[in-house]
Amino acid sequence: MHVRELAPALLTALLLCGCGGAAASAPRHAAAPARPAPASAPVVAAPPAEAPPPRLRLPCEDDDLVGCTNGCADHQIEDCVTLGTMYLSGARVSIDVERALGLFKAACAEGSARGCLRLGDAYHEKLARGDSGEEAALYGRACDAGANLGCLAAGRAYLRGEGVSADPGHAAALFRRVCERGNAPACVELGDLHAQGEGVPRDPEKATELFTKACKLGFDEGCLRASRTGDVLPPRD
Repeated sequence: MHVRELAPALLTALLLCGCGGAAASAPRHAAAPARPAPASAPVVAAPPAEAPPPRLRLPCEDDDLVGCTNGCADHQIEDCVTLGTMYLSGARVSIDVERALGLFKAACAEGSARGCLRLGDAYHEKLARGDSGEEAALYGRACDAGANLGCLAAGRAYLRGEGVSADPGHAAALFRRVCERGNAPACVELGDLHAQGEGVPRDPEKATELFTKACKLGFDEGCLRASRTGDVLPPRD
């Protein structure tokens, strides 16, 4: 039989035995089946998302009625104090003493040194009515919260017996606290007590030292107390 006549027969035989191109195209090595992860493998949790940093919010300006009102409504305590000052002075808004006092009281209760200081000033100026010792107590709270002017005012109240029993020793301690922080009027007050021996030992040299410190801090009264001849001068630009 001729070769060309054998081709159809050979092709038929290959198809019947499954030895065609499909078998020839199969890969030599089958891929190994994927191995399942062991049941005891720990599950790694995704790290928690970091909270965004808090947005910095500056206090409102002294003449920004809208900003202070909005800030106070958002529980920005110092904005409430500034708003109260506006109501008390009539700056950019009609005077409303009761509104101002309410804002100061709320701020002071929240620990605001300025709030307590402003409320103490209101008692001192007879704008608020209450117990005679309330003024000194409020100044004391302002002092404890970090207000130098609160310490100074509380010291003067105890020195003069305004609403509280006179206590020069306690007054001296308050003056000393803020004189050390650089409050010149407190240094003069403390110097006076040392000069007179009131509440502290009499010590003229210590008094002069305190007056000189006040002078160097730029307080002219300290210069006058340190040297009547004008030998001690405050720093000048």
